[in-house]
Amino acid sequence: MCFSAEVSFGASAVISTVGVVALKKNKQKEKLFFAMIPLMFGIQQFFEGWLWVALENSSYKYIEAWATFGFLIFAQLIWPVWVPLSTYRLEQNKQRKQWIAYSLIIGVILFIILGYRMLFYPVSAHIDGQHIFYQVGHFQSTNWWSGILYLFPAVLPFILSSKRQINYLGIAMLLFFVVAKVFYLKYMISTWCMFAAVLSIYIVFIIKKER
Repeated sequence: MCFSAEVSFGASAVISTVGVVALKKNKQKEKLFFAMIPLMFGIQQFFEGWLWVALENSSYKYIEAWATFGFLIFAQLIWPVWVPLSTYRLEQNKQRKQWIAYSLIIGVILFIILGYRMLFYPVSAHIDGQHIFYQVGHFQSTNWWSGILYLFPAVLPFILSSKRQINYLGIAMLLFFVVAKVFYLKYMISTWCMFAAVLSIYIVFIIKKER
Protein backbone atom coordinates (compact mmCIF):
# COMPACT_ATOMS: atom_id res chain seq x y z
CA MET A 1 0.00 0.00 0.00
CA CYS A 2 1.11 3.59 -0.52
CA PHE A 3 2.16 6.14 2.09
CA SER A 4 3.77 4.24 5.00
CA ALA A 5 4.19 1.05 7.01
CA GLU A 6 1.65 2.29 9.55
CA VAL A 7 -1.00 2.75 6.88
CA SER A 8 -0.27 -0.68 5.41
CA PHE A 9 -0.42 -2.46 8.77
CA GLY A 10 -3.56 -0.53 9.74
CA ALA A 11 -5.29 -1.43 6.49
CA SER A 12 -4.16 -5.03 6.90
CA ALA A 13 -5.71 -5.23 10.37
CA VAL A 14 -9.04 -3.72 9.28
CA ILE A 15 -9.37 -5.68 6.03
CA SER A 16 -8.30 -8.96 7.65
CA THR A 17 -10.89 -8.46 10.39
CA VAL A 18 -13.55 -7.86 7.75
CA GLY A 19 -12.31 -10.99 5.98
CA VAL A 20 -12.82 -13.07 9.10
CA VAL A 21 -16.34 -11.67 9.44
CA ALA A 22 -17.05 -12.53 5.79
CA LEU A 23 -15.95 -16.12 6.36
CA LYS A 24 -18.11 -16.41 9.48
CA LYS A 25 -21.13 -14.97 7.67
CA ASN A 26 -20.73 -17.29 4.72
CA LYS A 27 -22.63 -20.57 4.97
CA GLN A 28 -22.31 -21.84 1.41
CA LYS A 29 -19.38 -23.84 0.05
CA GLU A 30 -19.58 -22.29 -3.42
CA LYS A 31 -19.05 -18.83 -1.86
CA LEU A 32 -15.99 -19.83 0.18
CA PHE A 33 -13.35 -18.62 -2.32
CA PHE A 34 -15.26 -15.35 -2.78
CA ALA A 35 -15.56 -14.83 0.98
CA MET A 36 -11.81 -15.36 1.42
CA ILE A 37 -10.89 -12.39 -0.80
CA PRO A 38 -10.82 -9.66 1.93
CA LEU A 39 -8.72 -11.81 4.27
CA MET A 40 -6.26 -12.50 1.45
CA PHE A 41 -6.02 -8.79 0.66
CA GLY A 42 -5.32 -8.21 4.34
CA ILE A 43 -2.43 -10.67 4.20
CA GLN A 44 -1.10 -9.01 1.05
CA GLN A 45 -1.09 -5.60 2.72
CA PHE A 46 0.65 -7.15 5.73
CA PHE A 47 3.51 -8.16 3.43
CA GLU A 48 3.74 -4.64 2.06
CA GLY A 49 3.78 -3.23 5.58
CA TRP A 50 6.86 -5.29 6.35
CA LEU A 51 8.38 -4.25 3.03
CA TRP A 52 8.08 -0.62 4.10
CA VAL A 53 9.85 -1.52 7.35
CA ALA A 54 12.65 -3.32 5.49
CA LEU A 55 13.14 -0.52 2.96
CA GLU A 56 13.23 2.18 5.63
CA ASN A 57 15.42 0.32 8.15
CA SER A 58 18.64 -1.36 7.06
CA SER A 59 18.55 -3.63 10.12
CA TYR A 60 15.46 -5.33 8.61
CA LYS A 61 17.08 -5.84 5.22
CA TYR A 62 16.86 -9.61 5.65
CA ILE A 63 13.05 -9.56 5.29
CA GLU A 64 12.98 -7.39 2.17
CA ALA A 65 13.04 -10.27 -0.31
CA TRP A 66 10.26 -12.35 1.27
CA ALA A 67 8.10 -9.25 1.80
CA THR A 68 8.56 -8.20 -1.84
CA PHE A 69 7.78 -11.67 -3.18
CA GLY A 70 4.93 -12.09 -0.72
CA PHE A 71 3.22 -8.97 -2.05
CA LEU A 72 3.92 -9.70 -5.72
CA ILE A 73 2.80 -13.32 -5.50
CA PHE A 74 -0.63 -12.05 -4.51
CA ALA A 75 -0.64 -9.17 -6.99
CA GLN A 76 0.63 -10.98 -10.07
CA LEU A 77 -0.01 -14.69 -9.51
CA ILE A 78 -2.88 -15.28 -7.11
CA TRP A 79 -5.45 -12.62 -8.10
CA PRO A 80 -5.56 -13.37 -11.86
CA VAL A 81 -6.58 -16.94 -10.98
CA TRP A 82 -8.46 -16.51 -7.71
CA VAL A 83 -10.91 -13.84 -8.89
CA PRO A 84 -12.27 -15.72 -11.92
CA LEU A 85 -12.20 -19.03 -10.05
CA SER A 86 -14.18 -17.63 -7.11
CA THR A 87 -16.71 -16.01 -9.45
CA TYR A 88 -16.98 -19.14 -11.59
CA ARG A 89 -17.93 -21.18 -8.51
CA LEU A 90 -20.71 -18.69 -7.74
CA GLU A 91 -22.18 -18.36 -11.21
CA GLN A 92 -25.29 -20.32 -12.22
CA ASN A 93 -26.01 -18.74 -15.59
CA LYS A 94 -24.41 -21.07 -18.16
CA GLN A 95 -23.50 -18.40 -20.71
CA ARG A 96 -21.97 -16.07 -18.12
CA LYS A 97 -20.19 -19.02 -16.53
CA GLN A 98 -18.61 -19.81 -19.89
CA TRP A 99 -17.32 -16.25 -20.31
CA ILE A 100 -15.93 -16.31 -16.79
CA ALA A 101 -14.19 -19.58 -17.66
CA TYR A 102 -12.46 -17.80 -20.57
CA SER A 103 -11.21 -15.13 -18.17
CA LEU A 104 -9.91 -17.91 -15.91
CA ILE A 105 -7.92 -19.31 -18.83
CA ILE A 106 -6.38 -15.87 -19.39
CA GLY A 107 -5.59 -15.74 -15.68
CA VAL A 108 -3.78 -19.07 -15.81
CA ILE A 109 -1.77 -17.86 -18.83
CA LEU A 110 -0.81 -14.70 -16.92
CA PHE A 111 0.10 -16.84 -13.91
CA ILE A 112 2.57 -18.78 -16.08
CA ILE A 113 4.06 -15.71 -17.79
CA LEU A 114 4.37 -13.55 -14.67
CA GLY A 115 5.53 -16.52 -12.60
CA TYR A 116 8.28 -17.18 -15.14
CA ARG A 117 9.39 -13.56 -14.90
CA MET A 118 9.52 -13.66 -11.12
CA LEU A 119 11.54 -16.87 -11.17
CA PHE A 120 14.11 -15.95 -13.80
CA TYR A 121 14.45 -12.15 -13.64
CA PRO A 122 15.61 -9.88 -10.81
CA VAL A 123 12.81 -8.68 -8.55
CA SER A 124 13.22 -5.45 -6.61
CA ALA A 125 11.27 -2.77 -4.78
CA HIS A 126 12.23 0.66 -3.56
CA ILE A 127 10.57 3.70 -2.01
CA ASP A 128 9.94 6.59 -4.38
CA GLY A 129 8.36 9.51 -2.55
CA GLN A 130 5.37 8.14 -0.64
CA HIS A 131 5.02 5.04 -2.80
CA ILE A 132 6.72 1.71 -3.43
CA PHE A 133 7.91 1.03 -6.96
CA TYR A 134 8.14 -2.65 -7.94
CA GLN A 135 10.40 -3.84 -10.74
CA VAL A 136 10.63 -7.32 -12.26
CA GLY A 137 13.61 -7.59 -14.60
CA HIS A 138 13.63 -4.99 -17.36
CA PHE A 139 9.88 -5.14 -17.89
CA GLN A 140 8.31 -1.72 -17.56
CA SER A 141 5.03 -1.07 -15.77
CA THR A 142 5.11 2.66 -16.55
CA ASN A 143 3.36 2.42 -19.93
CA TRP A 144 -0.36 3.19 -19.85
CA TRP A 145 -1.22 0.03 -21.80
CA SER A 146 0.74 -2.28 -19.51
CA GLY A 147 -1.47 -4.38 -17.30
CA ILE A 148 -4.61 -3.92 -19.40
CA LEU A 149 -4.75 -7.67 -20.06
CA TYR A 150 -4.72 -8.12 -16.27
CA LEU A 151 -8.26 -6.66 -16.18
CA PHE A 152 -9.73 -9.67 -17.97
CA PRO A 153 -9.16 -12.15 -15.13
CA ALA A 154 -8.86 -9.73 -12.18
CA VAL A 155 -11.89 -7.47 -12.75
CA LEU A 156 -14.04 -8.66 -15.68
CA PRO A 157 -15.42 -11.77 -13.88
CA PHE A 158 -17.11 -9.52 -11.31
CA ILE A 159 -18.71 -7.48 -14.10
CA LEU A 160 -19.82 -10.64 -15.93
CA SER A 161 -21.50 -12.09 -12.84
CA SER A 162 -25.29 -12.40 -12.89
CA LYS A 163 -25.37 -11.05 -9.32
CA ARG A 164 -25.91 -7.28 -9.33
CA GLN A 165 -24.02 -6.60 -6.10
CA ILE A 166 -20.93 -8.31 -7.51
CA ASN A 167 -21.34 -6.24 -10.69
CA TYR A 168 -21.10 -3.08 -8.57
CA LEU A 169 -17.88 -4.36 -7.03
CA GLY A 170 -16.41 -5.03 -10.49
CA ILE A 171 -17.41 -1.62 -11.84
CA ALA A 172 -15.88 0.12 -8.81
CA MET A 173 -12.64 -1.84 -9.25
CA LEU A 174 -12.54 -0.91 -12.94
CA LEU A 175 -13.01 2.78 -12.14
CA PHE A 176 -10.25 2.73 -9.55
CA PHE A 177 -8.01 0.88 -12.01
CA VAL A 178 -8.41 3.85 -14.36
CA VAL A 179 -7.74 6.28 -11.48
CA ALA A 180 -4.55 4.41 -10.60
CA LYS A 181 -3.47 4.42 -14.25
CA VAL A 182 -4.08 8.15 -14.65
CA PHE A 183 -2.68 9.44 -11.36
CA TYR A 184 -0.29 6.73 -10.11
CA LEU A 185 0.99 5.09 -13.30
CA LYS A 186 4.51 4.41 -12.05
CA TYR A 187 3.20 2.87 -8.82
CA MET A 188 0.27 1.04 -10.42
CA ILE A 189 0.88 -2.33 -8.74
CA SER A 190 0.94 -0.97 -5.21
CA THR A 191 -1.76 1.67 -5.64
CA TRP A 192 -4.37 -0.41 -7.42
CA CYS A 193 -3.93 -3.28 -4.99
CA MET A 194 -4.62 -0.79 -2.19
CA PHE A 195 -7.81 0.39 -3.90
CA ALA A 196 -8.92 -3.19 -4.56
CA ALA A 197 -8.17 -4.20 -0.98
CA VAL A 198 -10.35 -1.41 0.42
CA LEU A 199 -13.14 -2.21 -2.06
CA SER A 200 -13.02 -5.87 -1.01
CA ILE A 201 -14.61 -4.82 2.30
CA TYR A 202 -17.86 -4.61 0.31
CA ILE A 203 -17.78 -8.40 -0.03
CA VAL A 204 -18.94 -8.88 3.55
CA PHE A 205 -22.08 -6.85 2.75
CA ILE A 206 -22.69 -8.93 -0.38
CA ILE A 207 -22.52 -12.14 1.63
CA LYS A 208 -24.64 -10.72 4.45
CA LYS A 209 -27.31 -9.51 2.02
CA GLU A 210 -27.48 -12.83 0.16
CA ARG A 211 -28.00 -14.69 3.42
